[in-house]
Amino acid sequence: MNLLLTLVAVIAAAGAAPVAQKSAAAETRLDATVSRCIKFSELVACAAALSMKPNDPVLLVAEGDALVHLRRPGEAIGVYRNAIKSGAVQDVVDPKITVAQGHRRSLLDECETEAGAAAERACEAAWLPGAPDELKVFKRRGLLLQNDDRPGASLDAYMAAARLAPRDRDVARAVVALSGGIEHPDAPTLTARGAALMALGRPADAILALREALRLAPDFAGAKVRLRVAESSLASQRRSSATAAALPAAPREATGQADGAFSNEAPVTRSN
Repeated sequence: MNLLLTLVAVIAAAGAAPVAQKSAAAETRLDATVSRCIKFSELVACAAALSMKPNDPVLLVAEGDALVHLRRPGEAIGVYRNAIKSGAVQDVVDPKITVAQGHRRSLLDECETEAGAAAERACEAAWLPGAPDELKVFKRRGLLLQNDDRPGASLDAYMAAARLAPRDRDVARAVVALSGGIEHPDAPTLTARGAALMALGRPADAILALREALRLAPDFAGAKVRLRVAESSLASQRRSSATAAALPAAPREATGQADGAFSNEAPVTRSN
């Protein structure tokens, strides 16, 4: 009996050893990754460490520091705010946010007033999800990319703007113009085109784009919803047109003068 118990213990220990070794190796890798994130502001290391320790406030602050180091203050501000929500000391993080906001204001000014690749990068670096100026940043970046003859990237920026402001007619016109130049658009692009055409009051054209989107991706929920709205809008538009056509012409109001007659009375102006 004692021999049996000894064998069981030996087997259990033999099985536990590889597990313990793997655990120790994983812990070593985590420590090294955390160190690279915190000490050297390596963004890739921060992402890897956070995948192993999600929402860790220390790692989030380090990730924000890495983003500031890479001149991406907009994203850094969002990460710092998440760090506070996750338990980071606000008095420690708030000064970092203030510094990042200063960098972001400089980049916004460059985004709005300069041109070319530098301005495009400034817009991208200044982007802060949820900020009041988020739509303006996407629109400006879309215009800069369009002027730089990069229609695909410009369309991506305008599509992002359209998700924020679906009824913005300037954005809708840009989406329609840019998506029309794509030789083989995919379902999301066609859906965005359909939504933009709806914003411009063109449901018949929107239906064509949305049906093509569903031909490519029959289960694409966004296209299905928008197609129903477009079809309903077109039916309503046609009913209104039919009703207007059936109404009798309104009688001409009496004016006190015959058709074609002219009056000597002139509107009052400074020279009368």
